[in-house]
Amino acid sequence: MKKLFVGAFALMAVAFMNAQENHDVTTQWGKSNVANVDQHGMKNSNGIKQWGDKNDAKVSQFGKENESTILSMGDKNHETVYQSGMKNSNNSSQDGDGNHATTKQYGEFNKVTQKQKGDDNSAYALQCGKRNVATQTQTGDDNDAKSEQYGNDNKVKQTQKGNRNDAVAWQNGVRNEISQNQDGYRNYAKAEQLGYDNEITQKQNGSYNKAYADQTGDRNTISQTQNGNSHYTKDTQIGCDNTISVLQESGHSNGGSCCAPPMPKERCPKGSGGGC
Repeated sequence: MKKLFVGAFALMAVAFMNAQENHDVTTQWGKSNVANVDQHGMKNSNGIKQWGDKNDAKVSQFGKENESTILSMGDKNHETVYQSGMKNSNNSSQDGDGNHATTKQYGEFNKVTQKQKGDDNSAYALQCGKRNVATQTQTGDDNDAKSEQYGNDNKVKQTQKGNRNDAVAWQNGVRNEISQNQDGYRNYAKAEQLGYDNEITQKQNGSYNKAYADQTGDRNTISQTQNGNSHYTKDTQIGCDNTISVLQESGHSNGGSCCAPPMPKERCPKGSGGGC
């Protein structure tokens, strides 16, 4: 019995040593704010600041040396962070009311940055792999940004200015890059990549524009630029080393002018008589 007791005590000591040095600092100013923090593992770090009323934050960390920072200024903002693995990083900030930010990380060295300024914006980032980076910036109201990354060393950057814009990014592979920039009202951009070293750039400036980009293969490039209203483009690449560039603009244009040399003088005018 004594040996069993000693053995059990030793196991408890090992478990304690393997699940310590987690850090949490949470500060709340206001009324009816809620923060739930759940840390399992070693050397995980969490910081939450809520300034306002009825804000809600939930952080779950499993693994080692994961980091999460949340700043919420306003009312009825919601943040959800789930980290499983090692040295994953999340940084979320909200300035406004009714915003939602969600981060889910599975793997190692993944990084998410979410910045929301306005009301009722939604940002979602999922990372499954290693060294993936997602940056989501929203300025305005009712914008929606969604990013899903599977694999390693992928990058997504989503920037939204205005109201009711929608951006979707999906990656599965290695070293793929997506950049989505929306400035206006009710624009929609969707980008999907499956493979290695693909690149998609989508820029929308105006209203009611729609852009779709789909890549399957390696080293493909798509560039889509929409200036104005109600443009539509859909581009698909299957294979390797393909390139597509699209520019769409509203407004009237004569297409430019031709810079021709001066017209020659007429040598034999009609009715001049004689020959030339």
